Amino acid sequence: MAEIPLKWPLGCAVWLTLLVQFCTGKTPTCLIWTNQGFTVRRDTKLVVYCTFNCEQECKPLMYSGHPPAVQLHMQVNSTTTFFRMDNITEHRTFSCVCDCSGKQQQLCGKDIKAGYPPEMPQNILCKYLVVSNQTGEVRCSWERGRETHLKAPTELVTLVKDSSPPFQKSIRPTNPPSVKFSVSNRVHFISVQVRIHNALGSAESPPANYTLRDIKIPTAPVIEGAQCSSRRCNISYWQRVKTEHLEVQYATEPGRWARFSISNVPIASDQLQSNTNLEPFQLYHFRARAKFSTGLWSNWSNVISNWTEEEAPAKAPDVWYTRSSPESNSIRLYWKPMTGANARGKIIRYLVTVHFSNSGWLFLAKNISANTTSTSIALYPGCQVMVRALNSRGTSPPARISAYRVKASVLLDIQVKGGNHSVNITWKGTALGTVAHVVEWYREGLKLQELHWLRLAGEERQAVITGLNASECYKIAVNILYSDGTMTTRIFGYSTSQSAPQVGLTVQPEVDGNKVTVTWEELDRAQRDGCITNYTIYLEGSNGDAQQCTKRAFVLEDQPPGVHSLWMTAWNSKGESPPGQKVKFLIREGTSFFLLVGYPLLAVVFLLLCMCHITAVRKRLLLLFHCFMPQVVPDPANSKWAKECSQDKGKMKPQFQQSEAVATEEEEPIISIITSPEELSNQHTEEAGSPSNNPSILRKTLTIYIKSDSRDLDSSEQTQISLDSNSTTDDRTPDRHQAEEKEGVVEEENEEEEFAETLNSLPEWTLGTNPVEPQIFKKLTLDSVRIDCSNLFENC
Repeated sequence: MAEIPLKWPLGCAVWLTLLVQFCTGKTPTCLIWTNQGFTVRRDTKLVVYCTFNCEQECKPLMYSGHPPAVQLHMQVNSTTTFFRMDNITEHRTFSCVCDCSGKQQQLCGKDIKAGYPPEMPQNILCKYLVVSNQTGEVRCSWERGRETHLKAPTELVTLVKDSSPPFQKSIRPTNPPSVKFSVSNRVHFISVQVRIHNALGSAESPPANYTLRDIKIPTAPVIEGAQCSSRRCNISYWQRVKTEHLEVQYATEPGRWARFSISNVPIASDQLQSNTNLEPFQLYHFRARAKFSTGLWSNWSNVISNWTEEEAPAKAPDVWYTRSSPESNSIRLYWKPMTGANARGKIIRYLVTVHFSNSGWLFLAKNISANTTSTSIALYPGCQVMVRALNSRGTSPPARISAYRVKASVLLDIQVKGGNHSVNITWKGTALGTVAHVVEWYREGLKLQELHWLRLAGEERQAVITGLNASECYKIAVNILYSDGTMTTRIFGYSTSQSAPQVGLTVQPEVDGNKVTVTWEELDRAQRDGCITNYTIYLEGSNGDAQQCTKRAFVLEDQPPGVHSLWMTAWNSKGESPPGQKVKFLIREGTSFFLLVGYPLLAVVFLLLCMCHITAVRKRLLLLFHCFMPQVVPDPANSKWAKECSQDKGKMKPQFQQSEAVATEEEEPIISIITSPEELSNQHTEEAGSPSNNPSILRKTLTIYIKSDSRDLDSSEQTQISLDSNSTTDDRTPDRHQAEEKEGVVEEENEEEEFAETLNSLPEWTLGTNPVEPQIFKKLTLDSVRIDCSNLFENC
C-alpha cells in the first residue's frame, strides 16, 4: 500500500471536516487540499490530495496545467488520491474529476499560488520639497527587493518628526513605491521606517534619519520666454520660492545640453541674460533649475525655444567649376548651399558677378535663387568670376574663380583604400607653388548632374569620401592648383564592386565589303557592378576558329569571305562578364572596289554617250562645258572670203544683193555694193549687171554699206562709209529691220565688227572703164584682216 504523506494536523483537519459533514447529513462529493496550503513558497515540495465519492464504475482522475492534462497520481484508498510535486515554480490549478465510461464530471478544483515572502526594504531616499515659506512635503521612495509574484504587499511607513510621537501611514502599492508627508518648516529632523507584509511573511527596514536642511529642494522654476538678438538671449522665469542659485542650459539639438550658471541670484530678479556668445540664426532650446544655499537641485523646468537673429554670412561660398573642353570659354559653375553657422541666416539668393582685371570693371552677370546651386557663364582670359550669398542682413565675402590653365600632369603616387560606402585617398608628389587641392567625384556619365568636390589646403594630402553607393562606378579627380594660375589633374575610376558584370553585351554588326563595324549598347548601371575597364570581341570564322580581340576598337577589317559569328563581353576589376548573344553575319566573296564603284560609273558614261547622239542634248552639253573647252582661235585664211579673194587676185567681182540682205547662221557677214542711182532708190531690185558692161555706172560714186547684227534688236546700228560727197539713206522699214536682225548669226558678231573697222580705214577709190584692180584689194592682206580672238572667251 502506498505511503500517505500526510501531516497530522492537516490530516486531522480533513477528517474532522468530513465527520462534520457526515453528522449534518451532507455527503461531500469532493474535497481538495495540500500539505502546505494554497499559497506556497516557490522551489519547495508540494503534495495535492483529492477526496471524492465516485460511482462504482467510475474512475477518479487529477488534472493540472494549461490546457489541463491528466496527472500521474497515486491512490491512498478508494476515495482519496494524491499528486506529488518536487519543485513548484509557478501558479498551478488542480481539479478532481470522475471518469465514467468516457463521460467526465468535474467535482472540485483549486488555484495554488507560488511566490516568495517580502524582502527588507532598502535605499530609503527622502526629499523635502519647499512648497511655500511656511510648509513643505517630505517625499520618500525605497526599493522593495525581489519580486514576490504574489498579491501586492501591504506597506506601512512610520514617520517620526523630531521628538514627536511616531506617525504611521499605510500606502497604496505603487511602482516604484513612494509616500508623501506634510511637514512644517519648523521641523528639523525626521526618521522614516518601512514595513512590508504578504501571505508568506513580512519584513521591516531600519530607520532612515534625515536633517531637513540637507534634503530641502525648491520647486522647479517656470521659464516664461526668451528674447534673443543675434548673439545673446534674455531668459524670463518665475519661481514660487526665491532661491540663491539658478542654472540655465541651452541646446541646439535635443539631448546635447550646455550650461551657464548664475550664483547669488537677487531675490527680486526675474530675468537672466546669457553670458555665452550664441550663433546667429540658430534655434536654441532653454531649460532651468534652482537650488537653495543648502540642499538639493530642483527638477528641470519646462523647455522653451527661440531663434537668434540673422547676421550677414561670414564665409564665402564653397565654389568649383567644370568645362566641356579646355578650349571652351563657357564653364559650369557650382557652389554648395550655405547653411548653419556659415549662412548666419536664410539665404535669399546668390549673386554671380564678373570682374575684368585689366579695366577694373565689375558687373552683375546673374541673380540666382537660393534653390539653385549651379549656372553656366562665359569666362574669358583676364576675367574673374565672384559668387556671393545674400541674406536679409547683407552679403558674404566673394568666392573667386579664375579659369585655370591645364598643364601636363605631374607624377602622383595615389593610394586608395576603400570600404563599402567610403574611400580614403592619399597622394604624394605635388610640385612647389601648390596653393590648394580640389578632389572631385561623380558617378560615371553624370558629371554635370552629380558633381561633388572637397577643397583642401595646399599642405593637405588626404581626402575621405563618404556616401558612395555600392557597386557603382565613380570617377575621382585630384586637381592641384598652383599660384601661377595653372592646374594639373589626375583622374581615375573607383568602385566598391565585389563581382564581375552580370550579363554580356548585345552587339549589332554592320558589314561593308570585307569590313565589319561593331556597335553595342552599354550595360545598365545595375548590371555593371563597377567600372567597365575593357571590352572583348570574340570573332569566330567559317572555319570554326575563334579569335579574341581585347581592345576598345570596334572596326574589324580585312575579314575573309564566309559566315562569321560574333559576341562580346565586358570586364571590370573583378573579372569578365558572361558571353553576350552570339550574332552571325556574312562576308560575300569577290566584293571589290571596282564592283562597287566601277560598274555604276561605266553605266553613267554609257548613258551620256547615248544621249550625245541627240543634237539638242549635244548643244546643251557644249554650252554647259563651254568654259572648260580650250581657247582655239580661228585662222582667217580659212574663211570663204579669203579663199575667193586669193582665187580672183587682180580681178574685181563685186556682188550685188538686195540692200536688206542679212547674214544667216551658215554665212559670213555680207557686204552689199550699190553702184547705180536706181539701185540706190530701189533697194528691192534683182542683182545688178556686171560693172564691165556699164562703164557709166562705174564712174558714179560708190557707197559701201556694212551691216552688223546686234544681240539687242532695238539698238541695231548701220555703219556707212562714203566714198563721195553724195550719200543715200536706207529707207527700209523697222519691221524689215527686225526680220533681218532675227536671221543674223549671233556666233560671228565679233568677226563682223572687226571686219567693219578694217574697212573704215580704207581710202576712197573710183572704178574706170577698164578692168582695174581696186586699191582696197591691193592693200587687203591676211595679216590686216586677221581676227584677234585672245579675249573671245575672257568672260566665260
